[in-house]
This record gives sequence, C-alpha cells and structure tokens, in this order.
Amino acid sequence: MDGIEIEHIDERFDYERQDVPPRSPLLPNSAGSETEPESDVDGHNSLREKPLPDKRWSIFKVPAHVREIDERAYTPRIVSIGPFHCKQPGLEAMEAQKQRFLRRMLERISHQNKTQRNLEDVMEELEVRTRECYSEEFEDIRSNDFVRMMVVDGCFIVELLRLSDMYYKNELADDPIFATRAMPINLGRDLLLLENQLPLFVIQKLFQLTSSGGEATPQATKKELNKLALQFLEPLRLGKDVIQIENFDLESEYSHLLALFQSSFAPAKPHPSSHTQKAKSTKYRTIAGEGWVRGAKSLRNAGVRFKTKSKSGNVLDIELKNRKLEIPTVFIDEGTGPVLRNLIVYEQYNRCAPSYFSSLALLLNNIVDKLDDVTILKQSGIIWVQWDTDKELVNFIKSLTKELMLIDMVDFQFGELICGLRKHCQSFSAILRLSFISTVPNQTTIMNLLLSYISIFQTVLYKSLPDQVTSPTPAPTP
Repeated sequence: MDGIEIEHIDERFDYERQDVPPRSPLLPNSAGSETEPESDVDGHNSLREKPLPDKRWSIFKVPAHVREIDERAYTPRIVSIGPFHCKQPGLEAMEAQKQRFLRRMLERISHQNKTQRNLEDVMEELEVRTRECYSEEFEDIRSNDFVRMMVVDGCFIVELLRLSDMYYKNELADDPIFATRAMPINLGRDLLLLENQLPLFVIQKLFQLTSSGGEATPQATKKELNKLALQFLEPLRLGKDVIQIENFDLESEYSHLLALFQSSFAPAKPHPSSHTQKAKSTKYRTIAGEGWVRGAKSLRNAGVRFKTKSKSGNVLDIELKNRKLEIPTVFIDEGTGPVLRNLIVYEQYNRCAPSYFSSLALLLNNIVDKLDDVTILKQSGIIWVQWDTDKELVNFIKSLTKELMLIDMVDFQFGELICGLRKHCQSFSAILRLSFISTVPNQTTIMNLLLSYISIFQTVLYKSLPDQVTSPTPAPTP
C-alpha cells in the first residue's frame, strides 16, 4: 500500500530525531488523555521546541511532511484558539467577536462581582500546567499575554457553546454568529483542528466560574460542558448518527475538544480487549501490505454484497454478515474532510488514542482502488461526496494514507473484518465466480463480436442466393 508503513512498537522516538532519549512509560488511561507526541515538531523561529519529551504533550504541530499533503486542512480559516495561530493574519474579524463574547459573558455574571481580572487570576494558577500541554515553549509570549489568551479564547468557546444550546432550544435572539448556517459549522471545523486547541481543563474551569447560577461542582461542570460541546460539533460527524448523550461517558477526562469528539465515535461493538489484541497481533500482522482486501468491484464479483447499515449511523460500525458488507453512510465534504485528517493525525501521534479513523482510512484505501469501486459504493449509498468527479474522491482517500503509520497491526480496528473478507475470497465459490467473470468478455466486446457475426452472416447469405434472386429484374420492353 503506497505510503503506508507497518512497524512494531519501539521504546524510542525513531521518526526523525535519533538523538531523543527513551520515552518515559505511559500509564494506562482513557482515550484522548494527554500524551507526548512521537514525531519531530515543525517549529518556527518564534516557537522553540521543548528539548526533551518529559511532559505529556496533547497539543502539537502537525509534522511538515503530513501538513504538505493538504495545508488548508490543518490551518484555521476563521478563528484561532491557543498559541499556535494567535498571530495568523486574516483572522482579525473573529478577534472582535471574541471580545464581544467576553463582554457579554461578564455582563451576564456581573451580579457575582466577577471581572476579567478575577478570571485571569484563576488562569494564572493554571498557566504552567497549560503550557506543558503544548509541544512548544512559546518563550516569545509573555506570561500576562498567555494568561489573557487563555481567558479570551476559553470564554469564547464557553459562550459559543452556551449560545449554541440556546439556539438549539429556540431560545436565542438574533446573533451574528448564528445568522447563517455556514458560520457555526465553519467555527466547529476550526475548533477541531489539532493545532487549534486549548486544554479542556481550562475551558472546564472557565465554564464553572461563569455559570449563571453560581459555581457548579467540577463533575457537574465536566458533564454539562462535554454535552454542549458534542451537541455543537454534531453537524461535523462523518455519518448519519446522532450522538446518544445518555449512552456517552461524559465524566471521563479528555485532553481537548478533538479528543472528546474522537471518543464519541467508539463503535457499538468495541474492538477486543488489549490482552486479546496481543494474542491476535501475529494473526493480523499477516494481512499487512498491498492488497489487504480486494476493491469493491472485485469483492462484488466474488459474491460480497454492499449495503448501507441503516440501524447505525456511526461510520465505524462496519460488519460482515453472510457475505453482506454493511457500512454506514460516510459523508465527505469541505467540512468533514479536514476533520477526518485531523482525527487521523491526532491518532497517529497519540498512542493512547484508539486508531479508529486511521483504520477506517486504511480500509477505504483498499476498498476504493478504482473509479468502478467508487460507483459501487455511491450506488449502495455508502459514500456521499460533495465533489463533482469520482476521481477527486479516489485521490482524497489515497491521500489519507500518505505518511500514515500503523504502529502495530494490533492497533488496526478492522482486523476481524478483513480476515473474514479474505477468507470468503479464498473460498471455492468465490474463486469460481472470479474465474468465470475473468473469462467472460465484457458487454462492449460481446456487442462488437455479435455485430461482426451478423455482418459476416449477411455477406455469406447474400452471395449464396441464386443469381435470379440477387440480380435485378430487367424492366419490361415498351
């Protein structure tokens, strides 16, 4: 598979920097918890890379070799959050909206005698912890400016989520942010960029401090904030599913909004537990490489039927039942495309995060190999795309797996599925079907042969008729 590397877990950072000492061991924790990245950071002159991976970084620069595949997918277009893009040109308009949201929030809690200075005092206590979440030192950003950024950006997110909830309940009066359908979705896309994150504990603390009914408990704050965030980000989900809040673990710790969003896709039937995975790692490793599974057209020729999975809209709930491959509809457009790329790069450089979307990209990369494969998936209702040509979709899916590294086949989420497809394609009935189809000429060839036979038959028939039949009858003499 072009651009895909499979390697075993190693206890050193072995990507681009060979001089980095062994990493500190990671303690088991929830998906989306903080961990250090595993690649060289694409730094700038004003951003100094931390000398050693002694902190559990959760927010870091997308590596240059990944970013160059699609620069726009990792860069905010409307709003900057956090220090990575705080000075990016072209985002000034939303800076004014941040200040407007901050003033609105302070007016709402004015009866609690809380000011911006009060919020900054609390954030100042969290500054060191917040800086440690980033892979850069940001020595050019003074402490006061960094704390002010935490307050302004954090309050913007908090107020945005609250206003979105009011809009969702039809309780919101006119607001410029919600005046168009596109603006909330575009903001949501920017809030899901890996480089555009604030630690979630910062947002949670500001949410708690600015509650209209007084400060809620940390646990209640966490649940309510996670609920509002998932509700706001729901339009950017890749499937038809609606998040079932009552079934989602709102009390777990998540490092940032992207981690929270990624965790909400946990499939209904989870991947086998870690000890089971390790037992199967050798088995799954044998399917690595080009041709893990046939393309959609070849699978259909082998007797596999493609069907949209109607009972679940979660794009990860993919099942193979009785030669029927059921896949929920995947929506790919200008909004979900960048989100998918950021989910993949987040999984690639966070070992504690399940490789949901990295695995999905690898699976699609095999099933969608040619234009005929796209046609089958679109006709089956499995893929819905915004682009005009199928070639654009093929190129997009292939680009998802460029520079993609699956650390170990045990991380692959669809190992059982691929083994099932391979087993079917190796069955006698599938081999017989494929052999028959490969020897049967296509429709164009059949039509050409048929026309040739008709032409030859007409010629032979004409020449074999008696002369009196074939010769024209002479006209009568007057």
